[in-house]
Amino acid sequence: MLFKDVVAQDEVKDFLRKAITSRRLPHALLFLGETGKGTLSMALALAQYILCENRADIDACGVCNHCHKAGKYIHPDIHFTYPTIGSKMTSGDLLPEWRKFLGQGSYQNVQEWYAAIDGENKQGNITKSECDRILKILSLKTFEGSHKILIIWMAEFLGAQGNRLLKILEEPPENTHFILIAERQDELLNTILSRCQIISFRPVPDPAIARYLMETSVTDRNTATQIAYLSEGNIIEAMTLSQHTNEKITDLWIEWMRIAYKGYGLEVNPWVDAFSKLNRESQKAFMHFGLHFLRELLLFKVDNSHTIRLLEREKKALIKMSDIINSDTINKIIDMIEQNVFHLERNINSKILLLDNSIRIHYLLRNQKQQLSAVLSV
Repeated sequence: MLFKDVVAQDEVKDFLRKAITSRRLPHALLFLGETGKGTLSMALALAQYILCENRADIDACGVCNHCHKAGKYIHPDIHFTYPTIGSKMTSGDLLPEWRKFLGQGSYQNVQEWYAAIDGENKQGNITKSECDRILKILSLKTFEGSHKILIIWMAEFLGAQGNRLLKILEEPPENTHFILIAERQDELLNTILSRCQIISFRPVPDPAIARYLMETSVTDRNTATQIAYLSEGNIIEAMTLSQHTNEKITDLWIEWMRIAYKGYGLEVNPWVDAFSKLNRESQKAFMHFGLHFLRELLLFKVDNSHTIRLLEREKKALIKMSDIINSDTINKIIDMIEQNVFHLERNINSKILLLDNSIRIHYLLRNQKQQLSAVLSV
């Protein structure tokens, strides 16, 4: 993995390059943020940059022996720790699966890792046995390079076992680097946090996500732009949406608002039946669009100079609706849709959920019938 393969995060790249060039790279780093912001990708790129024999100021060379092995995730001086299933399993037991997982792309989340090791619906953790393995492998000399590097992915899964690593984090062997990666800082021990320099990853800018999608999976520029808006700076979320989002989502959302407002059973039931037949990810993509639309609407009502992150057709509908729906109603519908996402992830009956939503939204909007109907029929 090269720095150029990490989407955006230029400030982090510059910091790391300068730290290595000046020989001031902290021995323990914590990359904080969702994996979809590039934390794992950056860790892989940094490890390769550290070991590269011919690195330039900007990036690793990509062709030397160290780069070749690092790029295939087989370098003997780059060690990995990640969540496993069971109380005694270690990362070493799943190394072939881990290499295959990374070979499919570093923008993947822990749920996808569980699926790769047949661990869906099971609780992963980083075990006592794995911490003992870490202490053992880091006590050895380097095999080929001048440095040893340990990447701990999803470090919050250490839990209380992290206490076993405090001493080695405080007093590491010579030329040993720790790169911890976590999404939730509050689930890490304070004693771990105090021994690391924390680098927070910002959301990936929308244009960068759109370009990435155009290069990998989406051919239509408008679709890529729309998905980038919805992804909230997360590459993984954008990739998921690209598989389940199409140009009809806007029409579906506006149609639902219209039908829910009118509250006619002859229209509500067929729409709910059709929605319930969508696969789960498509249903979640619909909800994510609705949340994005409503949040943009709320921001525009607070400040009408706000740059609306929607395509032109949706912008027009939003601007018209901003004069009709009050902020209190918007917030109530947002709360409802957020609960929908939570419930859909837990396999609730979507037909019952949407029928209930339609009735509740009807009562929220019925006092604005004439004006709202005019807008939603556009």
